[in-house]
Amino acid sequence: MEDVQYWVIGGTLSLCAIAFFFVMVPRYAFLHVGSGKVPPLPKGKVPVAGLQLFDALGVGLFFGIYAMMWFASVGADTEEMELTALLASTQLVFQGFIIGLVAVILCWRVNLVEFMGMRWKRWYLAPILAIPIIMIVYSFTALLMTMGFAEWVAQLQGFETADEAQQDVVKMMKENKDPLLFVVLAIVACVGAPLSEEIVFRGYIYPVVKRFTNIPISIIFNGLLFAAIHGNLAALPTLFFLGVILAAAYELSGSLWLPIAIHAAYNTVSVILMKLMTLYPEWFEEMAGKQAWFVF
Repeated sequence: MEDVQYWVIGGTLSLCAIAFFFVMVPRYAFLHVGSGKVPPLPKGKVPVAGLQLFDALGVGLFFGIYAMMWFASVGADTEEMELTALLASTQLVFQGFIIGLVAVILCWRVNLVEFMGMRWKRWYLAPILAIPIIMIVYSFTALLMTMGFAEWVAQLQGFETADEAQQDVVKMMKENKDPLLFVVLAIVACVGAPLSEEIVFRGYIYPVVKRFTNIPISIIFNGLLFAAIHGNLAALPTLFFLGVILAAAYELSGSLWLPIAIHAAYNTVSVILMKLMTLYPEWFEEMAGKQAWFVF
């Protein structure tokens, strides 16, 4: 793990933790907790009723989980790791575990289906809206690539090419020769990640931060934290942009189905393009050596 990535990602996680635990929560407690004080309910389509100061501990739990994963990855030699389909499937177990944690934290206070807007009557709009939205995200990433951001980050980290600065999961999918392993990794990226990350980040953390602050701050905070927990410097701007869009989509629709659909569509398109570039490199000659724009 290169020093610059370690400090930027670690610093971003620390900034999020300081902002939440030492600014947002204390300010909320000082202004709205106490005898005769009635905390206001922020406006918008994402409900916050039922969330309390107690939920700061819930957010802290997820901070701890992802921070431990981050520190565990520091110094890990992924190049020497032999990844198998069975080992990769443990990620699905973890994704199910964090979904279960959210359910346990919330189920005794709110109706989860109603709270996350899972009965959205306009559910059919989710796949329709996902297409133009992921085109916007890819356009943003293409702009970064045109500006040479990936190459600049690679140089900062001491790499010779931008591809070396990619996320580990992207490298594994590109270099993998085992069809079964590819299928498991694709399921993790296209099904497990959209469900688990949307339930945790948009379904729980977003409304908690919104409860303690307001909509704009919670959207920006959510995007920043979402980007940081992926632990990759080259992917940070794209994942921040994607995270902001996902939180905004949730707020505007009031249903978690929309960010889930966007997230799943984005990851699926990335997996398909990555596989095509691996199988038919001649189709993408102009993209040779510039695959660092794939993120999950």
